[in-house]
Order: sequence, then C-alpha cells, then structure tokens
Amino acid sequence: MKKRIIFILSAVCGVLALNSINFMGCDSGSPTAIGEPVSFTRDIQPILAQNCSFPGCHNSTNRQAGLDLSSWESMMLTGSTFGAEVIPYNARWSHLTQHVNRVDTNISPFSEPLMPQALLPYTNGMPLASNQLMKIVDWINQGAKNDNGQVAFQDITNKAFITNQASDYVAVVNLDNNHLVRLIDVGGRDNATQPLDAPHVITIDNQGNSFYVSLISEGYMEKYNARTYQKEGRVLIGTSPAHIILTNNGLKGYITDFTTPGSIKVFDTQTMTITNSITELRMNRPHGLRLTHDESLILSATQVSEFLYVINAATEQIENVVQVDPTVPIGGGGTNNFIPYQIAITPDDKYAYVSCRKSNDVRVFDILNRAFILNIPTGLNPLALEISPDGRWCYVPNQGSNSITVIDLTTNTVVKTISNVGAQPHKIDFTADGHYAYVTCESTSGGFVHHPPNAGKTPGTTAVIDVWAGHNKVKDIEMASFPAGICITPGLGN
Repeated sequence: MKKRIIFILSAVCGVLALNSINFMGCDSGSPTAIGEPVSFTRDIQPILAQNCSFPGCHNSTNRQAGLDLSSWESMMLTGSTFGAEVIPYNARWSHLTQHVNRVDTNISPFSEPLMPQALLPYTNGMPLASNQLMKIVDWINQGAKNDNGQVAFQDITNKAFITNQASDYVAVVNLDNNHLVRLIDVGGRDNATQPLDAPHVITIDNQGNSFYVSLISEGYMEKYNARTYQKEGRVLIGTSPAHIILTNNGLKGYITDFTTPGSIKVFDTQTMTITNSITELRMNRPHGLRLTHDESLILSATQVSEFLYVINAATEQIENVVQVDPTVPIGGGGTNNFIPYQIAITPDDKYAYVSCRKSNDVRVFDILNRAFILNIPTGLNPLALEISPDGRWCYVPNQGSNSITVIDLTTNTVVKTISNVGAQPHKIDFTADGHYAYVTCESTSGGFVHHPPNAGKTPGTTAVIDVWAGHNKVKDIEMASFPAGICITPGLGN
C-alpha cells in the first residue's frame, strides 16, 4: 500500500512542478503581498487544475488515494483516503504543503515522498516554483477558504479535542469522517524564543461549551470556547499542572499540580480563579484525578508516594489516604515499585480502577470500603485508562508495549490485548454511544504515519478502535507531535 501511495503522489507533484513552469505568467504565479487575501478560484484552482487533472490522477474521475483536487469541496470536505489534505489556518501541518515543500523546514516539515519525483515526460524531479508554493501556504494560513469566505468544518459538533504536547497545539478531529480539521495554537509563550508550553490533559464540560487544557511545562491552565476555539481565560496553577476534572454543571473544576509536595487546586470556571488548594505533606506528585458520578468524592493518585487520596467534594477535606499496596510506607516516601498514574470510575461509583506504571497492572479500589481488592495484569507502563459509557469495558493504554489491554468489567478479566495499536499509546476516550474508542499515541519513536517526514518534527497519531466489532483498530489519524490528552465532545467533564 505504501509503495502505491508513493507512486501516486510522485506523479501528481511531478506534474505540478512541470506545469508550474508553464504557468508562471498568470495570477497564481505572482507572489502574494503581505495581508493580501488569496482567492481559491483566482490563485489556487488554476495551479491544481493545470497540474493535477490528468488521467489516472487526482481528478473527479480517478480520485487516486481517494483525493479529488478539481474543486474546493472535494479537496476540503472529502479529503483523501488517509485523511484531510489541508488543515485550515495551518500550512505547516497540511499534507499538501509538506510534500511540495523543499525550501525550508520553517515553512513545514519535509514529508516523504518529497515532490516532485515523477519521470519524463512530466518532469525530471524539478521542485515546485517557490512563488506558487508560497501562494498555497498563504491561502492555507488564511483559512483555506472558498470564494464565499467559508472555512471547512467550522460548524461541526461531533468532534474530539486532542493535545499535541510537543507542538503546543490542540487538534480537532471531525468524528463524522475522522479527519483532522483544526490545530488550535495554545499556551502563552513564543516557542520561537522560549520552551514549549506542553499541553498535556484536556477536558470538556458536559454542555460542550468550553474546554480546559493544562500546560504542564508553562504552569498555566487555559479555557477555550469549544465552538469558536477562542481563548476565554487562563490561570497560573503552579509548576506542573496535570489532570483536570469538572463538575456536571461545569461551574467548578479541579486540577492536580504534579509537584513535591503537590496539590489539587479548586477553581471557578466562570472567573478562572483558584478558590482552594487541597494538599498535605505526603501528597507527592499527584497526577490522576477523578470525581465520582454523584459528585460526592474526589479521588487522586500520587505517583511518588504511591497513595490514593479520597477527598470529600462538599467539604474539600481529605477523608482517606490509602496505599496502593501494603508494602508502600505510610510516611509518603514511596517504593518506586508501583507509580499509580490514572483513575477510572465505574458508572455506579462502586469501584475505581487505577493504572500502575511500574507494577504493570490495574488495581481495583472498592470505594465504599476504601480498600484495594484486586490486581489485573496489563502490558508495560499502563497510562491513562478509561471505562466505556456502559460500564462494560476498561481500556488500558500500555505505553511501553504499544498495546491496549481490554478488561471485561463483568468478570474483571483481560479478554483481549490489542497489539500494535500505535507508538506509545497514552490516553483513551470513548464516543458517547461506546461504539468507538480513540487512543492517543505519542509516536516519539516512530509510528503508523503514511508519509513520515525526513525533516522537522515527527507527526503523531490517534488510533480508532471499533469496540463493537471485536475491539479492532480501524484507522490511524495523523496530527502534530506527541498526542497526549483527549476528550470527546460534548464530553463527560471528568
């Protein structure tokens, strides 16, 4: 399959290069002045029409790789077999740019196969004219609009938000076709001169109005409108803000500060102000955080001291501090043998499932009796697990094994290991009906991308699992670097 894709793309972009030489005199070959709007019909369509609409390529008849470049609608709304060809407002991570760019990795990564590579009579590997490349870049960065000013997928409601931690973006995936449709620039620092802000965890309120993202390197949490993607506020949390949860009405939230000693900050979502800080000396690097569905209890796991904290949500007072294993010292020093990471709670609020990175298992906590009752083996380094909406399945991403452990909660047994789900799977979320699970894959040491770059940052992937059809992977969605957190709108807020 990969060889076939390379051949198709080579032919397309080879023709693109040849015809760009013949097309230099028209409007689409003229550089765009700073601030000048780029017209699809005047500037972009002539390039695509003259260079890509030949037999066997990306026209309305042949649609090689599922891609038809003969109209704005077919290119932007349909895309290709492998996903979106263009991401509005982001030429850097658009496939169209990455394949034809041979000029500068500041424009975009260079993705293989580099274009053009077609043989004669089309071209002999000459690159696309730089003025036409920049015309395409300008058009995409302006939103890749049609002549009526429409931006593709600006009104979708069925979507997932995914943090791209090594790129300072939040990716928006259209769940109706599993295409990446936006990359929202988050964080408060200029990454050209300062370090990454590192968006880590993302949570959406139950109403689907706002999402909240923790910037684990910058120390802030930000709030965005989940429909317009505009920033609505930010607040300093501490050194390393991590997991975020919200109340059912979306008016109050909680976030862990992954430090020593750490804390759980309580915040008002409307004013974006901190109203309380829950902590004690033994709260050593809290990360995982969950609210019971009845909103009576907050549970938090500390990685270093290896405790599960049980907190009264009404009083915001700690009720119990429970060791994840009897060998864990009560003084808070930890053993480095378990490292509890994340928590998932059953819909009936009876049990919490806690992933432990070092002991490679999930530990089942009886919430009523405040005791751990069972250990379930997983793969290596299990991270941010999740329970399906019907309470039947617990999916555990094994970052060190590139797999997903599927636990049947009716028997608390492992019924399947989904192998090769992606490179370093990190977090899970389910669609509201439980049909599909989405798995973010960090992809820092390779991955399942169909056009790997040979310069610039490595793209990441999010895998789509069909839960109802035997827990099988059905798709990989490419995006920017290091997918980590995920939340599907309208969200569970928790």
